[in-house]
Amino acid sequence: MFASIERVELATAWDELVAGTAKVESWSHSEEAWSMVLVRHPLPPHPAATLRSRDVEILQQALLCGVRKLVAVEVGLSCSSIAVIMQGCFQFMGLSCLPSRIPGLVVAAAHARHHEAARFQSRLRGRFDWQFSRQTITVPRPDAALAAWLAPAEHAVIALLVEGMTYAEIAQARHTSVRTVANQVASGFRRLGVSGRAELLCMLARWGFVPPEPPTRRPPSLVPGARRALSRGLQLLEEASSSPHCLSPSPAT
Repeated sequence: MFASIERVELATAWDELVAGTAKVESWSHSEEAWSMVLVRHPLPPHPAATLRSRDVEILQQALLCGVRKLVAVEVGLSCSSIAVIMQGCFQFMGLSCLPSRIPGLVVAAAHARHHEAARFQSRLRGRFDWQFSRQTITVPRPDAALAAWLAPAEHAVIALLVEGMTYAEIAQARHTSVRTVANQVASGFRRLGVSGRAELLCMLARWGFVPPEPPTRRPPSLVPGARRALSRGLQLLEEASSSPHCLSPSPAT
């Protein structure tokens, strides 16, 4: 899905962002593409103002797997410590957003660096001249493929979630309630087999390199066991409502 030049641009952007030689100026989403504007500095940062290599490693692991708890267990830190490290790295890159609202292109850049490391190692160094102080990276939206997995309403709300909108903002944009948005997002996540936005972005980033085969039919929104439990619960509720019940014991006589 990502063209070869887009992969190199993303991998190079990651190297420059973690090295401090470039910052994210802005990012945006259209119906067809994700975009990110990088601003480069004429000189590399002072060594005292760079990211620690361990923090970069932790950040990349978190963006590659999308499950912060797994990274915390692997490196022997708490989830809150991982969140603090990620937040510090994002600020270093020029991002003022919370980890839960990180642009998908930054996640894609981490995956590109991991995916293309061996193939483009020699080409990444010195890939861009310093005369290009500003660069816009644009890639096709990989979440467009979600239409084959999700119901239309689920696809619509998850596309806005991918863009970084909160449930309240999505509800306002779609003229519905926050509860409805939450239910649609949860249903969509179950169909996709992801636990949250971070894991979803990881999945989409992987799709940029290895596009999936669309399913022949839309996956269920509930796992079989949960579906059976829900059906049984509805059946019991129907039986309860169709027969008279004494809801409280008779008073003693």
